[in-house]
Amino acid sequence: MATVVTVPRDSSLQFRLVVGTNPETGAPIIQSKTFTRVKAAALDQNVYDVATALNGLQKYPLSEIRLEKESQLTE
Repeated sequence: MATVVTVPRDSSLQFRLVVGTNPETGAPIIQSKTFTRVKAAALDQNVYDVATALNGLQKYPLSEIRLEKESQLTE
């Protein structure tokens, strides 16, 4: 069996924004905004700091910040 090597790839930062409320259920209506090409070497704290700064530029309130990391598996 070959040894598997994990190679980090660029990730994406996703904002989940509350754009309204469902009038029938009262549940929040969530819309996503994605920023791609976040460098794999970026520290989670630095990504979070940038996300909170960008949040101030958004029209709608923030529900959640997601960082989706990608990796490539090779032998």
